[in-house]
Amino acid sequence: MLRKPLPFQYRLIYVVILTVLLPSVLLNWLTFAKIKNHMLDDATAWLTSMTKNSGQTMESYIKLVNGVSKNPEFDYTLMDIFDRHRTNTEGRFGYSYDELSKINNWLTMLNQMDTNIVAVNFLDESGTQFHVGDSVAVDDKDWLKKTESLNGASAVWSPVTTEDGTVAFSVSRKLISPVTFHRIGAIQIFFRLDFLTQKENELFLKEGNFVILDKENKIVFEKSEDHGRLDDWNTSRQVKAAFVSTLTGWTLVGAVPKNVLFQKIDLIQKWVFIANGVFIFITMGVVFLISFQLTNPLRKLSKLMLNAVKRNFDIEAIPIKRYDEIGNISISFNRMIGKIHNLIREVTETEQMRKQSEITALQAQINPHFLYNTLGTIAMQAEIDGYYKVSDMASKLGRFLRYTIGNQQDWVEIAQECEHLGIYFRVMQFRYPLIEFELEIDERLKDWQVTRLILQPLVENAILHGIVPNGTEGKVKVAIQLSPEPIDEFPIHIRVEDTGVGMGQETVDELIGYLKGTGMDRERTYGIGLKNVYERVSLSYEDKFIFGLHSEEGKGTQIRIALARRQTYENHGGRG
Repeated sequence: MLRKPLPFQYRLIYVVILTVLLPSVLLNWLTFAKIKNHMLDDATAWLTSMTKNSGQTMESYIKLVNGVSKNPEFDYTLMDIFDRHRTNTEGRFGYSYDELSKINNWLTMLNQMDTNIVAVNFLDESGTQFHVGDSVAVDDKDWLKKTESLNGASAVWSPVTTEDGTVAFSVSRKLISPVTFHRIGAIQIFFRLDFLTQKENELFLKEGNFVILDKENKIVFEKSEDHGRLDDWNTSRQVKAAFVSTLTGWTLVGAVPKNVLFQKIDLIQKWVFIANGVFIFITMGVVFLISFQLTNPLRKLSKLMLNAVKRNFDIEAIPIKRYDEIGNISISFNRMIGKIHNLIREVTETEQMRKQSEITALQAQINPHFLYNTLGTIAMQAEIDGYYKVSDMASKLGRFLRYTIGNQQDWVEIAQECEHLGIYFRVMQFRYPLIEFELEIDERLKDWQVTRLILQPLVENAILHGIVPNGTEGKVKVAIQLSPEPIDEFPIHIRVEDTGVGMGQETVDELIGYLKGTGMDRERTYGIGLKNVYERVSLSYEDKFIFGLHSEEGKGTQIRIALARRQTYENHGGRG
């Protein structure tokens, strides 16, 4: 089943969408995708560089603090004070005022050596603690135990929070007197890593995140408050870069959300797509209006053309309101309709004249009018002379010829056609008295109409070409029946069969070709009766009939004709 095509108006809109709007949207999307890819590459390179610089800065701070934590060992006076108090059990009270002053000056000096150092904590061998700078809560046992196990090496500690909220890392070391090689105490220096406060990292400081992971991949520091493992981060939403410190074994990871990097370009893209949407909406409206102006006249013209076909071009001319291409089409259509009207009228008149002349000419071959008048005279004279059998034969022949006169109607009831057939057969019995005749007709068909003179020529052909060549004995049967199928297109079934000599299949094929005009002229062999019936039925029923011919040598011939009911006579009679 063919799909109904879309109206031209919608097809025009689809063309604009596919050729203009869709490519425009697709081009914008591809352009922004390409820009984002370049931005992502640039951001990755920038973040990698910044993370590396920050990691190196972190190592520099730690190295600096490591050096500061070793400086006290080169102060012999200070080392001598702590060496003398290795077994001090009185705490601070065991130190003289001058010793305490030197110790405080030393710690203050360390605290002020760099602005990033926020506190210094010292614990002598007797457990006395000295502290300068911000207050820091530290588990003394934990850091001291680990520091002592390093035998003078430094240890870097995870950050802690000072009293004022500063995040501070720390380096601890066990101090050993260079003179006596005695352990004199442990020092812990707290410092900030201010590499995150650089001005060029302002965007990163606002939206990005720095995370420091230890060797076990656990977070020891995070700029933001969202803590967790590195594996939990959604890498599809962030740009990352990492730096591994060879000094501490820590990994510094920098991460920036992609939506932050693409914030401005996404905003631009949003407005571009909004503009595209407005442009598409306006364009669709304009295209719809223009296409309506263009297609509305065509749609009306198309509707008129369809109506013209349905009404056999019986329509009025289209009013001309424009003189563009559509107006020219309308003018041409009006002219075409006018010419078609003239052609239909001429063809109808010509066809009617042709049919009438052909039917008249065909009927004239078998119903010469003058014979009727002559036979009337013969019948009258025979009756006067007493030859009653001749008079009866002439009278029946006259009635037969009168039926064939062309001034009667071309369409007759089947009952009339059968009555005429009976008269013809009684006339033929004067010549062939041994031939039998049988007529079978469905009572429901008697008042149905058929074209005149279709039965008699068939019976005549059966007698002269079927029975007579085999002698003068035989039987001709005519059956007129109603089709048992209610919706049969050809309800009238006529069958004429004889018990004559019959024909072979080759002869049957030649005869059918002769009747249809596709074979050679065999009029001398078959005569004109059968041909006459075939042509008149073809003309009267406009080729809407079925003709069948079956014959076997020595068994006879059967002719079958199926006809449609005459439409103009549809309400006359019925199947009941």
